Amino acid sequence: MPTVPTVTILTDYNWDGDRETARRYPEPAPDPVDRRSPYEHDRARIIHSVAFRRLQGKTQIFAPGQAEFLRTRVTHSIEVAQIGRSLAAIAGVPDSLVEAACLAHDLGLPPFGHAGEETLDRLMQSYGGFEGNAQTLRVIARLEEKSRTYPGLNLCRSTLLGVLKYPYRRNPHRNKFLYDEDLDDYADWLFAGTDAEPIATDSKKVLPRSLVCQLMDWADDVAYSVHDMEDGLNSGFLLPSLPLRCIVDLTWQRLQSYYPSGLCCLDRDRVGEILQELRDRLEQPDSTIREVMRYYINRFVTSIAVIATRKRPRSLFDFRLEIPEAVRHECEAFKLLTLEFIICDERTSTLARKGREILTRLFHILFENASPCAGELRYVLFPRAVRPTLAAVADDEAIRARLVCDRLAGLTDGQALRLYNRLLESTGSSPFEPV
Repeated sequence: MPTVPTVTILTDYNWDGDRETARRYPEPAPDPVDRRSPYEHDRARIIHSVAFRRLQGKTQIFAPGQAEFLRTRVTHSIEVAQIGRSLAAIAGVPDSLVEAACLAHDLGLPPFGHAGEETLDRLMQSYGGFEGNAQTLRVIARLEEKSRTYPGLNLCRSTLLGVLKYPYRRNPHRNKFLYDEDLDDYADWLFAGTDAEPIATDSKKVLPRSLVCQLMDWADDVAYSVHDMEDGLNSGFLLPSLPLRCIVDLTWQRLQSYYPSGLCCLDRDRVGEILQELRDRLEQPDSTIREVMRYYINRFVTSIAVIATRKRPRSLFDFRLEIPEAVRHECEAFKLLTLEFIICDERTSTLARKGREILTRLFHILFENASPCAGELRYVLFPRAVRPTLAAVADDEAIRARLVCDRLAGLTDGQALRLYNRLLESTGSSPFEPV
């Protein structure tokens, strides 16, 4: 059994302080009979949001509806939240705060999973790019409508910082970033009262993440590596009838192509040890896939340690989440196994290729319809509620592109496919069919 490390407990931290619970826009005080904490309010706002409900129709590693009981983006988010609660309990962080960040972490991902994310980034290269975490901040801070008195969900500062994984400006050396508009608008307020610099311009500088963000990110890694592997095993994609040596070789080759030289210290022998242990556990006569997955989740969760980086911490940026190297290696090996045998399998790769084509063609069509060349038919391919916003920025091509991107990123896989079929397929369709 792994030894549980000594953990810095944060139960005495001032979680109810003005800095942690502040909201960007003023709101009326809660009803006196409502005893929920500000973070419990945030969790409720996220769960009740349109963006969260749409996750049920977005790809995790398999598209929704392809097979029974495989995870979608919404079930992944719920499982990340549950793992996050367990991590929070160990660290002494309010579980509702970590849970809220976990539930929100994928709200900005577009249809068709990471293939969709890469496609929108390519299409938006001239207009500020696209990045899933950046879009998540945009959704919860701007796009999701809760009240007419402020944009977005108006979440607590600590919740927003718990989602903020990449507080960087876009530059040629980083493929993770936030949009300049959101950094310019939110950075000073978000980082007020901390020693963290709000914006990184140096491509080599690594900015600290808040402890809540670190816990959310590790919960996401655990769920991604273990639960996606479980879906791969149940679907028959993973651990095929190949000698273990071949599986290790293919996983190792994928690792070398996935990481630039020197960025991953996981060697082939270690990959072999990890996958051998996985196979041994799965082949035990009395074991089930669920039991083996539970073992790894428990191992990954209970291995953490929270270390204060200064003698008297002043903010949540003054803590570091530590995970043993052996555990990180196991997590990484499982993600690479899933990447090689599911995401890079021809059966899923062809569907990802189809998703890229759908988003590419939809983007060009909608962008053209939002442009002056559309003439009297300008904006007719957009919902009426969106048209005034487009008309208000009619002369700014970059903002038009961003609004088109917002429209596509908010669609589910099924909505994108139906819109594509209505616009481009020769088969009959009806205006009464939903998009």
